[in-house]
Amino acid sequence: MTTLTKLDESLYVAGQIVDADVDSLRDAGIVAIINNRPDGEEAGQPSADEARRFFEEQGFSYHHVPVTMDTLGPEVVEDFRAVLNQASGPVVAHCRSGMRSTLLWALAEARYGSQSAEAIMAQAKSAGYDLTSAQGLLEQIAAMPR
Repeated sequence: MTTLTKLDESLYVAGQIVDADVDSLRDAGIVAIINNRPDGEEAGQPSADEARRFFEEQGFSYHHVPVTMDTLGPEVVEDFRAVLNQASGPVVAHCRSGMRSTLLWALAEARYGSQSAEAIMAQAKSAGYDLTSAQGLLEQIAAMPR
């Protein structure tokens, strides 16, 4: 069973989501899933297409927004934020450990939200994710004109 970690009222993060997680996703009120893992990242990982078919059959909205540190850029952050904005309820974003999904959330919050970089980092830390290494980037993005 995959552990869901709540970042805010609309977003949970997690490691790899699997078929057996359907009941816990429903119990948390999840309506949409964002897969932040590129296909083939790890042996035995389901492909995004396989996961999409399964989770959509179960009634979830499914989005593949793959990211690695090499592909992380403004477009990925915008895509991530767009999925959050269009969801009609709580979303779970998942990657291998939840860290990349947390970083995407933090970057989207810094760019489009109203929280300071310090508040975003504190929120992530209270959920168990240390974004200290991204502090400078979060501060830069949070200071950009909206």
